[in-house]
Amino acid sequence: MEQITIQGRQVTVYPSDDKGAPVVYSNEYEECGEALLKACRELGVPGFHLVTVSGLDWNRDLSPWHCGPVVMRDEEFDGGAGGYLKLLEDEIMPCAEGILDITPAGRILEGYSMAGLFAVYASLNSDRFDDISCVSGSVWFPGFRDYFENSAFGKKPQKIYFSLGEKETKTRNPVLQTTAAVMQELSGICTGRGVRSVFELNPGNHFKDNVLRMARGIKWIMSEP
Repeated sequence: MEQITIQGRQVTVYPSDDKGAPVVYSNEYEECGEALLKACRELGVPGFHLVTVSGLDWNRDLSPWHCGPVVMRDEEFDGGAGGYLKLLEDEIMPCAEGILDITPAGRILEGYSMAGLFAVYASLNSDRFDDISCVSGSVWFPGFRDYFENSAFGKKPQKIYFSLGEKETKTRNPVLQTTAAVMQELSGICTGRGVRSVFELNPGNHFKDNVLRMARGIKWIMSEP
């Protein structure tokens, strides 16, 4: 394991014993690489290189465009996903793969919450990722469903995984109430475009078993034919 800092973001690289394994990129609110690898091992997930990125400005780096408060009264979204995606592609990924000393067999981008939204956003704006995992993703983000439907993939993914906690839409917030319906629609759009996709419900709310849910997404991508 090796840690470096790139433009204020902490990048942690966990090499696999298998040089030919794919790389999983995980944007995280708090770095949890060891826990994620442990959960994956317990689920029998095949080996992979893991690169986590933390120290993000959650509402700036991962939001696709500016948006006023939705979840918290004083919490705005600054629309910095395009800039962060460029940093990920131009600096973070080359550095991480240089440390791993590999040309990846494949790249999986996964994320939870706003990072799940960013993963789906990246599928439309990047040609670097083969598979996408959106776990409890903030796909309720105003305008995102239509943006996804009306945009082409930067590189057509092989698989896109979506999952949500079954209690996440049980809220008084009318925007958050749409999350499950939007997620199902996005998965259906993917299927219609010839991308293998699934939408799964998990027990609990937005904060339950986040690492386990992330591991399940990676397992589905790496285990499904």
